[in-house]
Amino acid sequence: MKRIPVEVTGITIYPPYQGYMVILHERDGDRWIPIFIGGAEAHAISLLLNGQKFQRPLTYDLFHALLEASGARVEQVIVTELRDSTFFAEVLLLLEGGVTRGVDARPSDAVALALKTRAPIYVNSRVMDEAGLRGEIVPAPNDPGEQLKEMQQQLQNAIDQEAYEDAAKIRDRIKAFESRVRTS
Repeated sequence: MKRIPVEVTGITIYPPYQGYMVILHERDGDRWIPIFIGGAEAHAISLLLNGQKFQRPLTYDLFHALLEASGARVEQVIVTELRDSTFFAEVLLLLEGGVTRGVDARPSDAVALALKTRAPIYVNSRVMDEAGLRGEIVPAPNDPGEQLKEMQQQLQNAIDQEAYEDAAKIRDRIKAFESRVRTS
């Protein structure tokens, strides 16, 4: 399966769910994927993006040190799958003797390890086709009415650009959002 090179362009706060998203942006294109992550993972990735170090080793520091001690290195990280609204990733390790081994990982851990080791990050083309979005990355506003208005504007923009697959995804997000708002 074709792999699309991406880069981490940042971490954003997503107020409706009091959570965070890591943004993976296509290197040679205009698509991006938001992946929901936990607060600790967001903090770790932010530190790496800003070139900062924590006083004590964090989990990705430990993984990196263990890999180095064993003679293995991170060759690449791949977001491999989107199943039931959950992203899956794999860390490809190059072991001594030239053997490559894949290790299942949460995307947030895989991204942090890739940033720590400066390994390339990829997204399988099927995942990018299914979950990739186009346009400006804008954090969602706090007010539900404003959020709905923003998504409706994104929908109209997608229709105007004749990006009908994106429009369908946005339409589905609007329906899910309206359902959540009605039940909360």
